[in-house]
Amino acid sequence: MKYWQVMALVDMDELPVLARKAEEFGFEGMALADHLVTFETQYQAYDYSRDATVLWYPETHWPDPWVEIGALSQVTTTLKFMTTVYVLPMRDPFSAAKAIATAARLSNNRVVLGAGIGWQKSEFDLAAQPFENRGKRTDEMLDIIGRLMAGETVEYHGRFYDFPRLQMSPGVTRPVPILIGGRSPAAYKRAARFDGWIGAQHQLEDIPGIVAALRAERAALGKESEPFEIQLNLYDYGADTLKRVADMGITQIHKSAWLDENGRAGRMSVDDKIRDMEAFANAFIR
Repeated sequence: MKYWQVMALVDMDELPVLARKAEEFGFEGMALADHLVTFETQYQAYDYSRDATVLWYPETHWPDPWVEIGALSQVTTTLKFMTTVYVLPMRDPFSAAKAIATAARLSNNRVVLGAGIGWQKSEFDLAAQPFENRGKRTDEMLDIIGRLMAGETVEYHGRFYDFPRLQMSPGVTRPVPILIGGRSPAAYKRAARFDGWIGAQHQLEDIPGIVAALRAERAALGKESEPFEIQLNLYDYGADTLKRVADMGITQIHKSAWLDENGRAGRMSVDDKIRDMEAFANAFIR
């Protein structure tokens, strides 16, 4: 089992020291989140909290994840970086491919693209991107981004994107792994085409059904014997729970962000965060 520390809702000034400590403690990597803005009135319920309450405050930091990865890769040597998740259809494929490929080159291939279709229509409206067709656009975007990041001359003629022969340089020196987030049949089908699936926090009783659905989609593509990551966040990190989820087929665990007693963005000091990571590493990694 490999472990990632979620770094959502963290002041960006703390990130360099937390990245160095995560590497020192043996974490596989850091999982970085993505939002453009926080609206003064969040008028859409948040899908991934227990009571649909948005977990952060207007002043909570949401740095651009690819700029963040480029910088943090320069103060680490082995730590990997993943987006959980990058809201791909809120961008255009060219800007996304350029940012991801640049971070991959700067980090010497220590990046993983965790991509999702997003949930907050208001952010799509701000970015002038259509919300309703975001799933189908994401499918085309993932195809395009992989081709662009190869650094070779490509063309594309799809339903949503159409462009002549062109080249984006520099290309990556190794393909960027792609994992898909989301809990729906469409998300499972999308994930099966790539390298893995990322889940938010789930109850234990839900996990066997999710794993079975993912394996069925892989089998339908003839990929059941190929490597495939299944990663998720848990409510409980006890040793028994971790063994149970490993037996269910989970390959990597995301240790939760630091939240307060109400389940919202916490005010824990950076020293306390370091102590928390070290205690987890001593219990489960070292």
